[in-house]
Amino acid sequence: MKVISSKEIEEILLHFSNSLLTLEDEDAILWDLVKNCIGILGFEDAVIYFVEGDWLVQKAALGPKNPAGTQILNALKISKGKGITGKVAETGLPMIIHDTRLHPEYIQDDEFRLSEIAVPILLEGKVIGVIDSENSEANFFSEQHLRILVAVASIYAGQIARIRAEKRVKEEQLARWKSQQKAARLQVEAISAQLSPHFVFNSLNAIQHYILQEDKRTSLRFLTIFGKLLRYFLTQLKQEAVKVTDEIQMLEWYLQLQKLRYGQKLTYQISEEGLAEFPNAQIPSIIVQSLIENLLEEQVYIAEGDLSIKVHFLINPESVTLKVLINNNLSGVSIKRYSDYLRSLTPWQDYVSLLNEIRPYQITSTEGEETCPDKKSACKSVSLTFPNLTI
Repeated sequence: MKVISSKEIEEILLHFSNSLLTLEDEDAILWDLVKNCIGILGFEDAVIYFVEGDWLVQKAALGPKNPAGTQILNALKISKGKGITGKVAETGLPMIIHDTRLHPEYIQDDEFRLSEIAVPILLEGKVIGVIDSENSEANFFSEQHLRILVAVASIYAGQIARIRAEKRVKEEQLARWKSQQKAARLQVEAISAQLSPHFVFNSLNAIQHYILQEDKRTSLRFLTIFGKLLRYFLTQLKQEAVKVTDEIQMLEWYLQLQKLRYGQKLTYQISEEGLAEFPNAQIPSIIVQSLIENLLEEQVYIAEGDLSIKVHFLINPESVTLKVLINNNLSGVSIKRYSDYLRSLTPWQDYVSLLNEIRPYQITSTEGEETCPDKKSACKSVSLTFPNLTI
């Protein structure tokens, strides 16, 4: 065994450290490590394994397994606890095997060699990889080699930690940016949905109709409700949460307008349970109006008779459940074409998915069909469960 002086060890570690200064990629670091193991330490080969679940996978190698470039020939995959490298990965302790012929756990890679050294790469107390080298001579590796590799593993682990930390920061910044973009998109879509030209023009056309009919009372009633609804939408645009009492009032105005449009063809009922106990209950905004408009427009478009909608809020300390029943005119019918307005509406499911993605709301929904309250027809049923966002 060659004796390495203290000055040589210092120079070796300095060289390893300096070679990392310009490296910003984890793979580049691993290839730099194996290159220095051979070029500086004079090893015959050098292999870096990384832990992936219960396995060790070869990530970088120089020697017979890597005749050129950064390609590994027949990359070896070893189970944790198996062979020398597997045991080092399992225990976190370095090992030197002076004569592999005397070690039954030795695993041959590309060819049989007589000595082996394996050192763990530790990060935050966990083994993330193993530096492994074999030599055709018995007793080639010394305790000095071991100490050098332990120090080298620590140096490279520090660099890997820095790169991973910077990567996490960039990913978090990107995630926040995407979240902000999605939140902005949600707000724009909310404005589009609540103040859609179709809704506004239909309401104004209905008002014009009653004015031409010289029905001042209905015209004034329509204008009053329409103004209240617009004011409500505008004040809620930047609000992430809204009181259930306010949403109930909004639905009352919205469905009153629809009834003024459709007359006796449309009937509706809004009810609640638990509001007296939890008068300040709040839920995420946007979704309720989107759901009702989606369901109503879907059914009105193909309705052949009366249309009935029932809305019920169940308020609990931790959650608010909204259940909607509406005549299912689509039952058993294949609709190939919807109105342009219905196709232009953002599905209420999209709002739920987007809110769940950018906020920890975990809103859940179920859709189905059940017998209507009149016991005579089938109703489409939609239930949404929101978190109670009461502050």
